[in-house]
Amino acid sequence: MYSVRVFNLANFLLKDTGWSEDIVQEVFVKLWENRRGLQPDQSLWAYLYVLTRRLSLNKLRSVKRSRACFERLSAHFSESEESLDHIVIAKERKENIRRLLSLLPFQQRTVFLLSRLEGFTHKEIAKQLNISPNTVKNHIVQATKRLKDRHWLYDLFIFIAFFYFN
Repeated sequence: MYSVRVFNLANFLLKDTGWSEDIVQEVFVKLWENRRGLQPDQSLWAYLYVLTRRLSLNKLRSVKRSRACFERLSAHFSESEESLDHIVIAKERKENIRRLLSLLPFQQRTVFLLSRLEGFTHKEIAKQLNISPNTVKNHIVQATKRLKDRHWLYDLFIFIAFFYFN
């Protein structure tokens, strides 16, 4: 007798037939559960109206919270994916650079790393390794040429910039 009115009220508030049907079910379940507490002189429609309105508004609040949570989760996963991509790319570049640097002779690799990663001057490297500054310069030039030949200098400089400035 009241189900159509309950449905229409819920649908007016929710603008969704599926949710409105759920509200109708909930309203009549609540009515049944609270049947002993109803007063015989009380208007049944007034009770159903208040119950329908309350359950519909609760549903809207729930949907709003769910959407907000979903948006936060979506943003979090998006950020996570981006940061994960950066980590993977950085790791791949780091491995490629390690491999390339391992192809350099020991002295060239040492001089190159001291210069480019540690930031030492040619004189400081020369003093540390007990070689001339001109030899340091030659090692750096040779190492750079070898790396350029393998088209990896770009990745090397990206790697150096990434770890040097972070």
